[in-house]
Amino acid sequence: MKNNKLFKMAATAMFAAMIFLLTRFVSVPVATGYVHFGDALVYLVASTLGGPWAIFAAAVGEALADVSYGCVAYAPATLIIKALIALPFVLINKKSEKILTPFTALFTILSGLITVGGYFVADLIIDKAYAYVNIPGNIIQAAGSAVIFIVLAAAFDAVKIKKKLFV
Repeated sequence: MKNNKLFKMAATAMFAAMIFLLTRFVSVPVATGYVHFGDALVYLVASTLGGPWAIFAAAVGEALADVSYGCVAYAPATLIIKALIALPFVLINKKSEKILTPFTALFTILSGLITVGGYFVADLIIDKAYAYVNIPGNIIQAAGSAVIFIVLAAAFDAVKIKKKLFV
């Protein structure tokens, strides 16, 4: 059942919904939008489910949160950026039985840089006035997501959740 296509489709839909909820409703409004910790779940999903399934769940879940939050202009950029932040985790961690590895810990930094840089470029296109103003919020979001990912990944590894459900 672990490699069943139906299981992966259902898990993808469930994770997209969870990413949406964590991004949309577990957020802190800031002057230029909101800071959320949905990226932490993106890292977890990409480290467990893997492949195009995790990339799809990340991109769609977070883009839907933008739309529901009233930030429709950012949804196309979010689709691309969130797919890119999931990609390093998908590429390296599929073979490991652990979620938290030295590589996944380092990839939170890479993904944070993708987030900050990606939204900087998006802001230059959408509204240049916010390009520099949004940087601190995006850094806080990336750092918070990294910490939450590391804590949750360590806890999930302690109970061997990846081995039980996905490997």
